Amino acid sequence: MKKQFIDLYAIDRVALTAIITLAIAAALLILGGWLCWGDRCLIETGPKVREFSWGDRVVDVRDRAFVMKFSRPMARESVVNNLKITLPEKPEVEDPLPGKFSWAGRRMAYTLDFPAPYGNTYRVELQGATEKFQGSDRPGKRLQPFQAEFSTPDRIFAYIGLEGKERGRLILYNFTRQEKIPLTPPHLAITEFEPYPDGKHILFGAANRQITQDGLLEQKLYRVTTGLSEDRRDSNRDLAGQIDLVLDNEDYQILRFDLSADGNMLVAQRVKREDPQDAGLWVIRNDNLPVPLNNPPGGVFLIAPDNQTIASTQGEGVALLPPEPNAEPLGFFAQFGMVLDFTPDGISAAMVDFNRNNPDLFYTRSLYLVNNQGREEKIFDTKGSILNCQFAPSGNRLYCVLTNLIEDVEFVEQPYIAAIDLESKKVVPLTTLPQYQDTNLSLSPDALGLIFDQTLTDSELEENVLKTNSGEAIASGKLWLLIPPSSLDETDAPPQLEELPFIGFNPKWLP
Repeated sequence: MKKQFIDLYAIDRVALTAIITLAIAAALLILGGWLCWGDRCLIETGPKVREFSWGDRVVDVRDRAFVMKFSRPMARESVVNNLKITLPEKPEVEDPLPGKFSWAGRRMAYTLDFPAPYGNTYRVELQGATEKFQGSDRPGKRLQPFQAEFSTPDRIFAYIGLEGKERGRLILYNFTRQEKIPLTPPHLAITEFEPYPDGKHILFGAANRQITQDGLLEQKLYRVTTGLSEDRRDSNRDLAGQIDLVLDNEDYQILRFDLSADGNMLVAQRVKREDPQDAGLWVIRNDNLPVPLNNPPGGVFLIAPDNQTIASTQGEGVALLPPEPNAEPLGFFAQFGMVLDFTPDGISAAMVDFNRNNPDLFYTRSLYLVNNQGREEKIFDTKGSILNCQFAPSGNRLYCVLTNLIEDVEFVEQPYIAAIDLESKKVVPLTTLPQYQDTNLSLSPDALGLIFDQTLTDSELEENVLKTNSGEAIASGKLWLLIPPSSLDETDAPPQLEELPFIGFNPKWLP
């Protein structure tokens, strides 16, 4: 009997302890405002931000909108009026990320007018916003104060060095942190390169300067690590400079190459050493063996942003080719002789008409915008040259290297860099180049900086592995940074131009 009494007492004590524990847990949930059904809670603590899609993230040019999810329906105007985005390190900058609001129930999306400038940390704050229930006019409770931060990648570009021990080497420069890292060894002379979209690798062509002086004709393709982290906010020098061979040149010389926007496909133009008639494009997917497309021989080519189309000059036109062997062309633009660039969405391309078949414009060139439905829109005519162009991320502006024909001097052209508004077709010169030797132009991912080179050539240079696109030996070169105006109104301040403290050529921003 005594044993049974003890067992019952122990059971009662365990039950009582469990009841007290559950009661305390329930009280904590209630006091914390978590015990809610639908839009009502046992204790009203006010609405709050349940989810912020960019919290503690590094966002890049591909991220154009963030989403906030609220615990209750909100008075939308109160959110719009109270949301603040600031730069903690630059408090003097007002409204650094203008954008537009849109709603779907308790979810609010904020779409940026332009990509968030790189190299910054942004703070998002929301205080004073109130809830609003449908059909109720009573004042809503205030939102619990919310604060979060997100960052953008560092500003980073690469270039080919031309000074001292850097000559011919691939150099990585972190503009945000003022750090420079040589990525390739001295015996390799870099001829061309393309960054991968993740920023962690760079594809490059190079010739061994200790063996050959032919440069482009003896290049092989390699891939090198940059040492950058996934979010491009940190670098590890110990991980930088690791090189893998991607494509050799034993049986075929490599003339040109391009990398797809997703980094999964490489296209190379190759010619067989023992049979120069055997020339064409080859495709390498995900480090597999190269596959010939067996297309007619062509010239300059470019992979479209859809990763499924190759624009290649063939004869006196531009062919659109699928990256599959023996496939029929997707289209052919007989009128055009050059494709310069694709809009980021891949819908349109900038092409050049040399006006060979137009007697009225025989000594001119014309820039066109051609979309994927075949619609052609002329942007302008020029008696000079259209050398290269690059679309802004928005797709409504082009930055180009152009030339003006100097009328009173035979065969002399004055080069300049211009911004072109594709809606108004307005061409605005940004800076004149005192000399031209195949100027290379690169627009930063956030469209806030143009970087370009000016090379000096020397036909008597003994070491002639490094050459311009026209085949002249490069002796030296300057790099320049140009900050274009936000709008192209004539009343705007002139663009800022700064010479960078580097000797090199062919600069390219990392995506």
